[in-house]
Amino acid sequence: MQDTLLKMALYVSLVLIVPGPTNTLLLSSGLKVGVRRTSPLIVAEALGYVVGISAWGFFLNALAASRPWLLVAVKLLSAAYILYLAVKMWRQSRALQHVAASPVSFRDMLLTTLMNPKALLFASTLFPLAAFQSAPYFAWTIGAFLIVLVPIALAWSYLGVLLTARRSLAPHTPTLLRGASLVLLMFSGTLMYSILAR
Repeated sequence: MQDTLLKMALYVSLVLIVPGPTNTLLLSSGLKVGVRRTSPLIVAEALGYVVGISAWGFFLNALAASRPWLLVAVKLLSAAYILYLAVKMWRQSRALQHVAASPVSFRDMLLTTLMNPKALLFASTLFPLAAFQSAPYFAWTIGAFLIVLVPIALAWSYLGVLLTARRSLAPHTPTLLRGASLVLLMFSGTLMYSILAR
């Protein structure tokens, strides 16, 4: 189980770090009010993901019992979505230097995270199927997920602070994000190959 959780945590971190609506809100809040006052939004993000992952995971697990092809189809769609995230990250990496700083509420963050397609990706592809068949395993999996989520959310908030305080760092942000984009591209290819090679 430990190896499975470590592998899951690695893949989850690659997806969580990708710019998207949730991370953009964290960045924006970091720009506006700093890391300490952004902390409640991390609680909202965690709550949104736990609810979304739970709903998708248990729903898919129930459906897949009579439709085994469903999980394969969803995993292929997830691989395509990761590819989309990689391309989007590459194209929009420069835009993060110009995020408008506006107040972000707990409710905004919770609803944005609940509607984030990453929750489906986590539930269908990155979380082990056994997590939705055993309460203790589910608790361990969610725990590992939250251990990965919190530092990444803090990093996005802190990036907002850095972009405000040290304008000289802003030009280096696209290089970092493009490197992460390439890692996601490889992850998408590996996932698709592992599904189609069966």
